[in-house]
Amino acid sequence: MKIRDLAVTTWTHSSYDDIWPMYYGQFNECAPFLKHYMFVNHHDKKNPTDCAVINNTEEDKFCKRLIECLNQVEEKNIIYMQEDFVLYDSVEKENIEKLNNFLNDSEYSFIRLMKSGVEGGRLVNPEMGLFEVPNSCNYLYCLQATIWKKEDLVRLYDFFRPGSLLDSELYGSHACRSLGIKGCYVYNREPKRGN
Repeated sequence: MKIRDLAVTTWTHSSYDDIWPMYYGQFNECAPFLKHYMFVNHHDKKNPTDCAVINNTEEDKFCKRLIECLNQVEEKNIIYMQEDFVLYDSVEKENIEKLNNFLNDSEYSFIRLMKSGVEGGRLVNPEMGLFEVPNSCNYLYCLQATIWKKEDLVRLYDFFRPGSLLDSELYGSHACRSLGIKGCYVYNREPKRGN
């Protein structure tokens, strides 16, 4: 059974279709309880059949493309992903449900599913290993695997209107601070991968 009111949205491009079988295959194996949307420049027969495909116009600015795709997602919350964020281990459904519920009941706009360069931050939930991303952090916003309140992500992109994926990373943290968008990250003292 799929988690209610949460879906994975994968930003991708048709030129990366060679990785889709592995990417979606790992989700099917490691997290089969998640619904999927693919945000892609055009529909192709190679698109996976186990997700809803939402096309975007490649010539448009990134913000317009992303907002239009997000507005077609039924669920309240999304997990932002890209096709190269390949799962490498099983995901506990109960943990994702707890994070989603925590997000819904909180003042936070997002929960990043990894530490990804953040230093410090106040521990807000020891049981789930949730730390607040410091407001001054250079990585307050980043394109990583993140559970977002969809409406807050749309509000953010509508505010600063990045022209490209790179612009969203360069200016997203400043835009979050301007709007008072706050978030958390999950860190359970895991060792760095590769160590």
